[in-house]
Amino acid sequence: MDLADADSAENNPAAKNVIIHPVACAIPNGKSDAPKLAGAIPEIRIRPGSYLHSFYKKDVVTEEFFCNYEVNPDFEWAVIEAGFPIVARGPNGEARAIESPAHRFFIATLFQPQLSSKPGKPHPIILEFLRAAAKWKAEKLDDSVLE
Repeated sequence: MDLADADSAENNPAAKNVIIHPVACAIPNGKSDAPKLAGAIPEIRIRPGSYLHSFYKKDVVTEEFFCNYEVNPDFEWAVIEAGFPIVARGPNGEARAIESPAHRFFIATLFQPQLSSKPGKPHPIILEFLRAAAKWKAEKLDDSVLE
């Protein structure tokens, strides 16, 4: 992102440019030893036209979180200019996922898909990743026959 002294508050809170900082809207009445943002959070808005939206086929979802840090809103511009649009936002406009339009599975989420994936009902991101991996493998096998 071409920012000198860019860092995370977890690693270096005194950095000049703290890109990743503590979660701004912690869960009320959370346990003191638990992550600040934990549990199911409703109203995660997914940007239409994004890969994420094509996976969910919904505009609003509920997701499971287990974290203490998020993108500092003061540096969202740098994330976007680096080629990573924000494709999911929380109920108060917080960045909750970014992706690379150039790479279908370069997706970073603050929520954790594995927490809500269940036997017989895999999370949409996990399911689409597995489908893409199977397709890629089949295409590689087809290509190897021609070599």
